[in-house]
Amino acid sequence: MSILDAGKSCVFSEVNGVLLFQGKPAAGAVIKRQVEYQDKEGDQTTADDAGRFSLPALYQRSVVKFLPAEFVAAQSLVVEYQGQEYKIWSNTKRKPEPNAELGGQPLNLSCEITGELKLHREFGSILRTSCTW
Repeated sequence: MSILDAGKSCVFSEVNGVLLFQGKPAAGAVIKRQVEYQDKEGDQTTADDAGRFSLPALYQRSVVKFLPAEFVAAQSLVVEYQGQEYKIWSNTKRKPEPNAELGGQPLNLSCEITGELKLHREFGSILRTSCTW
């Protein structure tokens, strides 16, 4: 880690995935990512013809990383497709390291955007998602 990285926390790890709508690629779907840690931040991307998308990791600088304080970053992914919005990811990230969302696994997701959000508690937080990994 360089001196320039001091105090940076990964608030949302890199995400790579494929979006499906009723089992078929959701080409052109817009994926909106939101995170709230020290500041509220968001970005978005568009799925390609095969429904694939990618979002880089997001980092925020904070002195909290050096203090005995709890790390909590609220995360969400919402897909806009054919005039509808679908929430596909709602999580509370509890560790500042990359890929902490899934216990160290990279966020390589397959998401049925019309699928039911399922609750997962095995990664030290409460994750609700319609995605699999």
